Amino acid sequence: MSRIPKPSPTLLASLKNDIPAGLAVFLVAIPLSLGIALASGAPIFSGLIACIIGSLLVAPISGSVLGISGASAGLSVVVLAFIKEFGFNDFLLILVLAGAFQVFMGLVKAGVIAYYFPSSVINGMLSGIGIILLLKQIPHAVGYDTDYEGDLSFFQEDNYSSLTELAHMLNFISPAAIIISVISLIVLLAWEWIKKHNVPMLRWFPSVLMSVIAGVLTEQTIAYYFPERALSTNHLVSIPIISHPSDWLYELHFPSFTHLDQPAIYLAALTLAIVASIETLLAVEAIDKLDTHKRVTPTNRELIAQGIGNMTSGLLGGIPLTQVIIRSSFNIKMGAKSKVSVLFQGGLMLLTVVFIPNWLNQIPLASLAAILIVFAYRLMQPAWIVIAYRAGVYHFVPFCATVLGLVFTNMLTGILIGLSAALFAILLENYKTSFYLREMHIGNKIILRLAEHVSFLNKANIKQTLEQLPADSKVIIDATRSKYIDYDIYEIIQNFKQEALFKRIQLTIENLRGFGVLPDLITARPPTYQDQQSLTPWDVLELLEQGNENFVNNLKANRNLLEQINDTRQGQFPMAIILSCMDSRTSVELIFDQGLGDVFSVRVAGNVINPDILGSMEFACKLAGTKLIVVLGHTHCGAIKGACAQVKLEHLTQVLAKIEPAISAVNTEHNISITSDANHEWVQHVANKNVALTVAHILQESHLLNAMVNAGDIAIVGAMYDIETGEVTFNAPVIAGAA
Repeated sequence: MSRIPKPSPTLLASLKNDIPAGLAVFLVAIPLSLGIALASGAPIFSGLIACIIGSLLVAPISGSVLGISGASAGLSVVVLAFIKEFGFNDFLLILVLAGAFQVFMGLVKAGVIAYYFPSSVINGMLSGIGIILLLKQIPHAVGYDTDYEGDLSFFQEDNYSSLTELAHMLNFISPAAIIISVISLIVLLAWEWIKKHNVPMLRWFPSVLMSVIAGVLTEQTIAYYFPERALSTNHLVSIPIISHPSDWLYELHFPSFTHLDQPAIYLAALTLAIVASIETLLAVEAIDKLDTHKRVTPTNRELIAQGIGNMTSGLLGGIPLTQVIIRSSFNIKMGAKSKVSVLFQGGLMLLTVVFIPNWLNQIPLASLAAILIVFAYRLMQPAWIVIAYRAGVYHFVPFCATVLGLVFTNMLTGILIGLSAALFAILLENYKTSFYLREMHIGNKIILRLAEHVSFLNKANIKQTLEQLPADSKVIIDATRSKYIDYDIYEIIQNFKQEALFKRIQLTIENLRGFGVLPDLITARPPTYQDQQSLTPWDVLELLEQGNENFVNNLKANRNLLEQINDTRQGQFPMAIILSCMDSRTSVELIFDQGLGDVFSVRVAGNVINPDILGSMEFACKLAGTKLIVVLGHTHCGAIKGACAQVKLEHLTQVLAKIEPAISAVNTEHNISITSDANHEWVQHVANKNVALTVAHILQESHLLNAMVNAGDIAIVGAMYDIETGEVTFNAPVIAGAA
């Protein structure tokens, strides 16, 4: 019984989750936005502008329900380089143009590339960010705040790394910061534990808010009773305070349009658009993976929304924004259910930054560090390591490469390392994974069946396989299922034709219809009345021989059985009637590669004849227009063995009695007496003779069929099917003048 997915919550029902989540994200987003602006070499307010635009403008346009857009730490290196090269006002022009490029990419459906990001890289990115957050927040938790909030780079501006910083911070430990972070941590975990007991009134008070309040109160208490131990302002959130609303105009920067004629501006804008778009699409995939309702974000719409956001941010003096993983995943972990959480945190940020920034400046960074440490631990999710390991080496290695790349370099470089490792794993997996189904039959026959899509990535594997084929073998290359074959693959196969001649390889190439996107195969249709009437007995015999060759080579005609049902609903015009043994290994439609409406099939133990079967043959040939009668025996026939052993079994006795003339004929011809202990060779002699006598019996007993043979309307042929090789050997057919 399939499970019905839980419906997404309604707006009103989600408010009790979204408001607390938005408040929690708001508290974390402020120091992150300020820190990223400083790292980017931009005015400090530019980070807040990007965050507000991402929440209040991008979120309503975007199709992402839980994703949050804002200043990105991953872009800080690129932004810093561009600001140094062009200046901030020209950089804002670059940002406006980059946003326009993003809108264009969304309109041309470039967002589809998000579907090609391997899950191993996405999971590794989330785990890596969790590790980075943990390493980066520990110094803040003990009062060492030299590195800015939001820094994700391994090598920091203070000339230390994420790891060496942990040792260096021991020289600058602040007891007050440690006390604040410990109390904040205890309150955070305790409040979450209390909320799990479903106390209704506590739903509207998020654990993050209570943790921050506890941190502020602790800091104020220390400052009051132990002023010498109090935290200095550089250990607190630091938002510039605007004394008068008119002063806001001096904090806003606007793009300079005087350099629109410079190609370097457009190149920088295109570079920024591509990098920002890739980071956004990676974040979209990651956040959709974390969403408990598994909602899918429309990626093209997301690019358009991000483009509009970046154009607006550039016009108002902000820095580039992307969908950001840390704040988005934090939003999910805090229980957000809809866009309300994003809008609420954006509106709250705008109001507090404008009207009460001094309140926010009382928040200790140590308190926020305690919150982010808990979040980082939860984001790492050890289960992803287990999943990647169980998925195999081709998933585990890119996962580890992404984690290590992020931890020991920076966001962009780490992602590139992960994607490169994933690409290498794909190439290696394609090289080692079979591109065909290889079946070894008795003898030296090798069948290579090409897949639907045979790309350049298969080149090395195919070339190596063809080079290793032994001389004097039989090789079948079947491209029936292929819908696309790269030109390089096509060229390799064509060149192999010459090599096959030198190595005396009997090569069969089936349905190789060129290269690139291949035309559809023509489906085999049942014969029509006109088709049937145009065939001669020799034509039908040739078609059956070709069909058996397909069967032996493990090939088959391209058929649509539903189409054949439709074609034969008004009538049938089979080209042959085949009398064969009832043995389960001798299905004539398979042996001769035939479909619905192609042949009449009559089956009886020992492929013997009786009046009922003769009547069926007369109907097939005289009334239905069939051109060929085939009597098909087979090797290792149980009925023949039973007749040789003189088996008696109720009605079976009458069937086996019809084989006794063949036994007598072999005894007479070879002057022997075949009994139950006869070897396989003599039993096969009887099987061959039984086929020949059945053909003769048909001509003797049916004057109608005899006359049709003499008139050249039909032919009768005996044949023997080898159950060990699948091959059918035809005897000389009985034709006009020979009956």
